[in-house]
Amino acid sequence: MKRVIKVEKEMDIIDYLEEKTDYSRKKVKSLISHGQVFVNQQQVKLPYHVTVNDSIFVTNEKREATPFTILYEDSLFLVVDKKSGLLTVSNGGNEDTLYRQVYEYLHRKGEKVFIVHRLDKETSGIVLFAKKEEVKNILQDSWNEFVKERKYFAIVHGPIQPSGTIISHLQEKNTFVYSAKKGKKAITHYQVIKSHNNYASIDISIETGRKNQIRVHMKENGTPILGDKKYGIKDSFPRLALHAYFLSFYYPPHQKIYEFVSPIPKMIKAFPF
Repeated sequence: MKRVIKVEKEMDIIDYLEEKTDYSRKKVKSLISHGQVFVNQQQVKLPYHVTVNDSIFVTNEKREATPFTILYEDSLFLVVDKKSGLLTVSNGGNEDTLYRQVYEYLHRKGEKVFIVHRLDKETSGIVLFAKKEEVKNILQDSWNEFVKERKYFAIVHGPIQPSGTIISHLQEKNTFVYSAKKGKKAITHYQVIKSHNNYASIDISIETGRKNQIRVHMKENGTPILGDKKYGIKDSFPRLALHAYFLSFYYPPHQKIYEFVSPIPKMIKAFPF
């Protein structure tokens, strides 16, 4: 059984489904915990509030337990939430990677997996995989053209200007990335959300997706990211305070823009200013 419910008023999703369906409160919680409830094509995690005109999709098909969070899945795409500290793909070693985890999950279902883009090992957030090689090729061949927005949340050491744009050419030597006269052009925009006590939370958007781009630009801006052991300053924060929370891209065969949101990890969001 599958059902789609159009939201008519803003309220907690558990209360809304209890009111609009014959599900008990316990049943609603069970459906959500088993990955069977989606809002606007994205899997729901509690707590969650729906708003007017949202579309709630409920299915009786339970998702397989996975070591990663699935944000969206259909016959072409798999969008997941990567944990901090996990490589997206192997760098030649034998350690666990997000790609390996996704491969094992899709292989059990008889499906293939192709990487479209990646995140730094220390960065958490949205990663897109394709299930068909032709889909991967369409997106990768013109990724910077088709990707519409890539947004990140970060906490940095301050002080920092209210907003800014950082443009440089990035080079790499011995796995360390830095700005130089020659290299690949990188463009980073940022906007301060909140600042206090020489720390600031910032909203970042990038026009280019170079390796370590945001981390290098924040370092060279004099505002390194909290918890950055490679490009930052010594602090006690246990992880890199950088999260890829929003991705949107255009897929030409569908003539459609896909948008995905990942919740900001509690450890970062709860940092005391």
